[in-house]
Amino acid sequence: MEEVTIAGKVMVPVGGAVLMIDYVVWDNRAWLTPNWLENAAGTLRRPIRVIAPKMAPGFTAPSGADFLDIFTQTGLPQSVLDQGHIPPEFAPILEVVENPEIFIQAQPAAG
Repeated sequence: MEEVTIAGKVMVPVGGAVLMIDYVVWDNRAWLTPNWLENAAGTLRRPIRVIAPKMAPGFTAPSGADFLDIFTQTGLPQSVLDQGHIPPEFAPILEVVENPEIFIQAQPAAG
């Protein structure tokens, strides 16, 4: 598994709300990371899925978060953020990796 860090947050319209969604830079590109799982010890978190705009064959995605701005303009349905489902109309434009082999160090709880 590869360690990454949360690179920032992106505001994304989802349904009737606007959500602040984490993003990471992995494999030289920015990926939305909407949901995280934490290990039992509370020391590591892994994304359930990562989401990025799909690139045309032969083109390389830019590594910065600016490329994720497409999501701030178009929005996403909630089902895209949930594991295991991509609506057919979004399948041609989204690249989704389920349970990627990446993790972040969990932040200790303030107390």
